[in-house]
Formats: sequence, structure tokens, C-alpha cells
Amino acid sequence: MRLGSALVTGATGFIGAALVRRLLEGGCAVVAAGPARSAGWARLSPLSPSQRLRRLPLERLTRDVLLHALGDAPPDVVFHLASAGVNPSERAPSALLEGNVLALAATLEAAAGWGGARVVFTGSCSEYGAVPEGQLVDEGAPRAPSDLYGAAKAAAHDYGRAVARALSVPLVVLRLFGVYGPGEAPHRLIPYLAARLRARERVDLTPGTQRRDLTFVDDVVEALLLGATTEGLDVGAAYNVCSGRPTSVREVCLEVARQLGAPESLLGFGARPPRPEEPPWLVGDPRRFCAATGWRPRAHLSFGVAASLASS
Repeated sequence: MRLGSALVTGATGFIGAALVRRLLEGGCAVVAAGPARSAGWARLSPLSPSQRLRRLPLERLTRDVLLHALGDAPPDVVFHLASAGVNPSERAPSALLEGNVLALAATLEAAAGWGGARVVFTGSCSEYGAVPEGQLVDEGAPRAPSDLYGAAKAAAHDYGRAVARALSVPLVVLRLFGVYGPGEAPHRLIPYLAARLRARERVDLTPGTQRRDLTFVDDVVEALLLGATTEGLDVGAAYNVCSGRPTSVREVCLEVARQLGAPESLLGFGARPPRPEEPPWLVGDPRRFCAATGWRPRAHLSFGVAASLASS
């Protein structure tokens, strides 16, 4: 199925900008919505207007704003990537509620006004609770988030699923694990490491034993497109989008140092304690989504780190 038009909320973010580029490359007309004051609009500035891109700066994401902005040209699909609290420093409870639960509800109401356009919503692995080391987290695992962000994403899924059912809007939920690649915010691990190591400055780190499930951003964009176009997906249910492979924080740090030619002695493992709410192991099971769509993550860590460093 080829997409003729799409609305992308959260288009100024790391994943959103990558998705917008990919949609435009495929000939899709895109309305890119994001916070009016976001510095992330610079991510989209190199994209030519001739590529059928329309920018939609928002003071607040509401149903009426979306319906008015798109007028009589509803999108074929909505990618709802807008989310409050991705940055740990921006997690006021009221902002998390509005930017996750209410924003998804407003997007679903707009989709209903457009005749029930499919909405692809990005959940988070932060919704899951701790599991024993070595166990892959599948979609049936208990959701017991350890922080406000995970709780807000879980609440958005639960409330959004009920709203979608009431309004007869097909909702596809893709629960993302660790996404990395070009365009990450400076506070994220790889950009932060790169900046310090290029300056040959020591980096204070945790022991680095935490193991995570990392997926390169281009692979995640491919998953989003499949979530929008694959028939037969269970509406309202969540699908894990992840690699199924554990990667330690230490491995990532060593790979960044190796590619930059920086001495490992600059990596101060153990200088910081792990964050109290941070689980030592969180690796997902992607088999359900892979079986439904044929998706497979392709990029390996060395490639992904190289692409990230080349863009920073």
C-alpha cells in the first residue's frame, strides 16, 4: 500500500524528522506538526517545499486545530509521535498528562472527523516493569512503569485504545525500545560521549553494565511505515519494535571511543551510580511484529554509531 498523504505529529523530534524525510522520499505529501517554539524545526529546514511538505507549528495539539488545519484534505494515515517527557528534565505531571494522554485523544478525535484514518501511535518500553535478566519482554509482560514518563505512556495507550474503539478509529500501537541514530538530542548517550571525547575530556559514567535493546532510527522508520500499511494488524493492541538483542551501555561507549580514536582511559566507568529507577536489563521480544509485517532490524551497532558520529 502506497501512502499518498500523511500527518506526522512530533515531526520536529528525532524520530519524527527521520520519518518525514522518508515519507517525502517516497512521494508522500506530508503535514509536519510540532510545537511552535521547538528548535527542532531546523531538522526540517533543509527539506524543499517542492517535496510536498507543509509545516504546522502548534501552540497546543487539539482536535479542532488539526481539523481546521487540514481542511478538506484529510491524510491517508496519521503518525502520532508527539510525546511529552522524552527528556527526563521535562516531566512535570500535568505536562505529561496533556502531552501524552490528551494529545493522543485529540489526534484520535481528529482522525474520526476524517472518516477513521489509521493512527499509528508510538508507545515506549518504559511502560514495562523490571524482568529477570535474560528474559525477553513480550507484549504480554506486566506493565509496571518505574517513572512518570512510562506511566504517562501506559495511560495514553489504555485511554487511547478506549477512545479509538468508541470512535471506530483503527489504532496501531508500536512500543519502541531504545532508538538511536543521527539527530539525537545532545543529552543522549552517543552525542554526549562524542562531544566530550572529541574534546579529549574525561566522561564520568555509570559502570555501564545496564543492558538495553537498541534499534537504529532508519529501522524504526521502516517499522512505522509497515504499521501504517500492513493489513490485519490487531487494532488497539501493542507491538514491540526492537532488536531482541542485549547491548550494554559499556559496549556503546567503547564503540564510540574506538570510532573516534579516543583512549579508553577517558571513559570513567563507575564514576557515577546508576539511576535508582533504571532497570539493569530491558530487552524486548519483537517476534510478534516481525511475524505480522515481515519487519527485521538491519543495522548493527558499529554502523549505527558511525552514522550518528558522521551527523554530529
